Amino acid sequence: MKNLLLIVLGIAMLAVACKGKSSKKDTPIESISDMKDYADKVNEATKVSSDKWEERKAKGDTLAMPYAELEAFLPDISGYNKDGDPKGSQMNMPGMGSWSQAEQVYKNGDKQIKVEILDYNAAFQAFTAATAIFKMGYSMEDDSKKQGSVDLGMKDVVAYQTIYKHDPRGELAVVTGDRFFIQIESQGSNDPQLLSSIAKSIKLSELASK
Repeated sequence: MKNLLLIVLGIAMLAVACKGKSSKKDTPIESISDMKDYADKVNEATKVSSDKWEERKAKGDTLAMPYAELEAFLPDISGYNKDGDPKGSQMNMPGMGSWSQAEQVYKNGDKQIKVEILDYNAAFQAFTAATAIFKMGYSMEDDSKKQGSVDLGMKDVVAYQTIYKHDPRGELAVVTGDRFFIQIESQGSNDPQLLSSIAKSIKLSELASK
C-alpha cells in the first residue's frame, strides 16, 4: 500500500538526517535542539492534520473519495499521450482507515511518466511525519541523486523532489490539504521543471480545499 511506502520513506529520511556524516547533506537534525525543533514541527503538523480531519468529520466526510472522482484530477501532459485508461481502486476498513487511488501512465516515445493520486482521508496520521519533514526544507545530495523540498507556490501544498544525476529519471512527491498524496515519476527525463509543471496542472488547490 502507498501509505506504508511513504512511512518507510519518512523513517528512512529521518534516519539519514540523524547520521549527518556527509558534507553534502543539509540535515534537519544535528543536535538535541534540532531534535526538539523537529518534534515540535511534527506535533504542529499533527494538530493541523487533526483539526482538518475533525472539520471533515463534522461534515460527515469520513471516507476517501471514490477512485472514479480521483481519476478526474489526473492531468493531461503536453507532448505525452495517455497509455491506456486510468486505473483506480479503493478500500474502506472500519476502525482502520479509508483509502482510494487513481493512476495514469503517459508516453512519448521511450519516455514515460506515471502519475498517482492517493486520498488517505481517515488515515492522515500515517503521513504526518513525512509531511513535517517536507515542510522543514530537508535536502540531501550525493554522487547519484539530489533530493529536497520544493516550493510549488500553493497554499496547503508541500512537495519533495528526487533528481537522479546519471539516470534520466526523477520523482516528485506532493502532499496537499493534509489528505492527498501525489506521486509523479518520470522515466527518460530528469528535468525538475517538468515534474513541477505536471504537479501544478493537477488542480492541487482544488484538492487542498476538500
